[in-house]
Amino acid sequence: MKKSLVKKSEYANLPSNLSPAPKFQIEEEGDYEQLAINDFHFIGQTSKLLKFVECHFQACSFNQSKIYDVRLKNVRMEETDLANTKLDKALIENVEFIKCRMTGFKIIEGSLKNVLFKDSQLKLSQFRMSRFKNVKFVNCNLEETDFYGANLSGTIFENCNLKKAELSASKLNETDFRTSIIQGLNVSIESLKGAIIDPTQINDLAGLLGVKIEWKE
Repeated sequence: MKKSLVKKSEYANLPSNLSPAPKFQIEEEGDYEQLAINDFHFIGQTSKLLKFVECHFQACSFNQSKIYDVRLKNVRMEETDLANTKLDKALIENVEFIKCRMTGFKIIEGSLKNVLFKDSQLKLSQFRMSRFKNVKFVNCNLEETDFYGANLSGTIFENCNLKKAELSASKLNETDFRTSIIQGLNVSIESLKGAIIDPTQINDLAGLLGVKIEWKE
C-alpha cells in the first residue's frame, strides 16, 4: 500500500510515512493510529472516547461538532475547519494546528502540552480553565479569545492579535506577549505578574493602573 510522507517537526512527532485512509469513518470509542486523513467531513456531529495517535489531517472539517473525552498525541491538522468545534476533557500533546479555521473553537478544562498553533483563525475561541505547557501561537488571530482561569505560564504569542482577549484569573508567568497586539486585554495586574512584554506595549496596559502615559515635549 502506498504511504503518505510527512515532514518532521519539533511538535508533532509523526513517523516518516503514514497509511492513507480514503474511506475513514469515526466511531465512538475509536482508537486511530498512523493515518493520513484527507478531505474528511464530520460536521455538526457528536462522538466520545476518541484517541488519535500519529495522525495527519489535511483539508478536513469538524465544523460545529462535539467530541467528549478526546486525546490527540503526535497529530498534525492542516487547513482543517474546526470552527465552533467543542473538545471536552481534551488531552492534546505534541500537536500542530496549521492554517486552520478555528473561530469559536472550544476546549474547556483541557490539557495542552507541546502544541503549536500557526497561521490560524482563532477569534472568539475558548480555552477556559485549561492548562498550557510549551505552547506557541504564531501569526494567529486570537481577538476576543477567552483564556479565563487558564494556566498560560511559558506560552509564547508571536505576531498574534490578542485584542480584547479575556485573561481574568489566568496565570501568565513567563508568558511572552512581545510582537503581539494586546490592546484592550481584560486582565488584572495580579495576573500580569511575571509576563513578558515589549517596552512599546506599556501604553496598552496603562489603563490597568489608571494612568495615562505622555511624553513631555
